[in-house]
Amino acid sequence: MPSSTPRPTRRQFLRSAAALAGVGAVAGCGGTAESSGTAVSRPDPEPPEDALTDPATVVLRTAPDEAVLREDDDTETDSEARIDEWRHSLIADRGTAASVSVADVDGAGAARQFLADTDFDAETVYVEGHVVGECYDRRLCWVRWTTERVETSYARVLRDADVACSADARVGVTHLIRLPVALDPGQVSRFSSRGGSGRCRTSPADGSNRSTEGGS
Repeated sequence: MPSSTPRPTRRQFLRSAAALAGVGAVAGCGGTAESSGTAVSRPDPEPPEDALTDPATVVLRTAPDEAVLREDDDTETDSEARIDEWRHSLIADRGTAASVSVADVDGAGAARQFLADTDFDAETVYVEGHVVGECYDRRLCWVRWTTERVETSYARVLRDADVACSADARVGVTHLIRLPVALDPGQVSRFSSRGGSGRCRTSPADGSNRSTEGGS
């Protein structure tokens, strides 16, 4: 019989974690996913000079084994899907954007509109997904790129105190990031992403990240 016990809120999770292991353990630290496997335990103290700290972004939350975006000819089934800690891809032309289906999750409409509004003659959408604890959000601090590489940095933060979540559950958090450059996916061969607990650091002139959260 399914349990009727209500799911704990993030505030209850925080109190339990603090009682068991101390507040320092709640902060935790993330790692880095990169082609070279280099690990970084926290966001950079300051964004690099060539980084963009406020790109237009849509954020979606899903089950960790659910593909948020899928091309129409993709026949992968749920039984074949595997949980990837880190997924990334580039959408660089209107044809690809038109062939993409968005999973039926909160914010799906915003994601479709985001792709439709992108000027692929001058812009590219970088899609990056990570698996995180259900009680956490993953905030984009900055992104930078060259013709051959895309790099991101994130901060892992606790969700609002009254959000129901489980300390043992994990979810997929996917960012659709609009880059103000027309990249050639065939030329981009390196991707890296770093992150950890803490806040994003930006210069006063940069302001906050412009993002559309697909779910709370």
